[in-house]
Amino acid sequence: MTLHEHRTRIVCTLGPSTDASNVLSEMVSEGMSVARINMSHGQHTDHAQRIARLREVARHAGHSVAILMDLPGPKFRLGRLAKGVLVLGANSTICLAGAKSRSECLPVRHAELLDALRVGESIFLADGAVELCVVAKSPGRVDCDVVIGGTVRSGSGINVPDSELSGLVPTADDVTHLAFAVAQQADWIGVSFVQTAHDLERVRAHLPVRGAPLLMAKIEKRRALAELDSIIDAADGVMVARGDLGVETDLAQIPLVQKRIITAANDRLRPVVTATQMLESMVEQPHPTRAEVSDIANAVLDGTDAVMLSAESAVGRHPAAAVRVLRRVIAATESEYGARMALGRLRARADTSTSDPVIFAACQFVARSSASAIIAEVSDVEDAVAIASFRPTAPIIAVTRSETVYRGLAMVCGVFPLAIDASADQNEPVTSAAQWLYARGLAKRGDRAVAVSCSGRAKGADALRILRLPE
Repeated sequence: MTLHEHRTRIVCTLGPSTDASNVLSEMVSEGMSVARINMSHGQHTDHAQRIARLREVARHAGHSVAILMDLPGPKFRLGRLAKGVLVLGANSTICLAGAKSRSECLPVRHAELLDALRVGESIFLADGAVELCVVAKSPGRVDCDVVIGGTVRSGSGINVPDSELSGLVPTADDVTHLAFAVAQQADWIGVSFVQTAHDLERVRAHLPVRGAPLLMAKIEKRRALAELDSIIDAADGVMVARGDLGVETDLAQIPLVQKRIITAANDRLRPVVTATQMLESMVEQPHPTRAEVSDIANAVLDGTDAVMLSAESAVGRHPAAAVRVLRRVIAATESEYGARMALGRLRARADTSTSDPVIFAACQFVARSSASAIIAEVSDVEDAVAIASFRPTAPIIAVTRSETVYRGLAMVCGVFPLAIDASADQNEPVTSAAQWLYARGLAKRGDRAVAVSCSGRAKGADALRILRLPE
């Protein structure tokens, strides 16, 4: 198996299960192109060791694997319950108070949440299984009716879909994690619980001006959906974070919301990741369910750039097998529908003014000819996404002189990054790309290819030529 056999990218969360001997090697071999570090769990020393081990495995395998560091963000949780668990009966009443309160109230770790709650708002506990409604407030205390009862535990998550808890991103912990991410040369930062574009601006303020990681806005708040376009414009990429989004949004709407987010990201030339419970059954079982396989295929058909494993790879019993299943389903879907997707994108954009005419012409030529590849010299990730947005059937070899861009491209569907020296001459992109294609059996000498130049001097591509790959 080699990475060029599928276009949609695979993101895997590292954790205890990936520490076992040879597991990382198997995951890279099966098609992992991005490794996620969930900063909500573990210590920096553990994460640094995993990153170092991954980079050594990737170097030995000859693959580029990017690092996505996922910030915890302002995740609200209950404090410690006296007996560890508490059963709340429907139509009963309960109060919330600070974690140090000695009252009969449910303890809340974050005082700012109590201040922000308003009478009439809904509160969801335990991943949405329990629903409360705020009926009264007093200093340091919020009284609620139990609308849907159930069991809550110490540390249970708290979701408040209607509250506008602005200004909390990044948290103090996030800022510490950002410094660690920069020191580790992370390629992407996942920004949790984004509500507005201003949240991303505040995160960028803690990053260096040059060589900073790219920002991926995780869409998991109801308010983020209302601000979706501006958030995508302010981000470098987007994640459909279906876990908390499934609590904040009517479950029946989640498939439609997923399609809306992916379409908006595609239109704005931002790579998009679909995440959460892609293969949840494989945390324990060696094989997926039919519904999970269909979910993966539909995400690919929706236009996602990448799909992500969370618990399946971090703590699951079959991490490498889960990557293998993702790769097989992706490859089968792309094989059957890849040409239709490419043709559909060309038709949809033929009469629009949003398409770059040079890139459109390049992808149109690929669709009508036997061109073996698109060779694009790019100066940023958006250049490559602009080409990839047409989902051309030929591989896109994105040649870059920037190490930051090179690693960031690992998130983009159908793009295979290739780094060249900053001082290389103007012929080097085609020469290096041709050698890459020959080595993988994707082209032979004399084949046709399309060369596109995105110099960065102007928005989009500024040159196109049809060529024969060098002898």
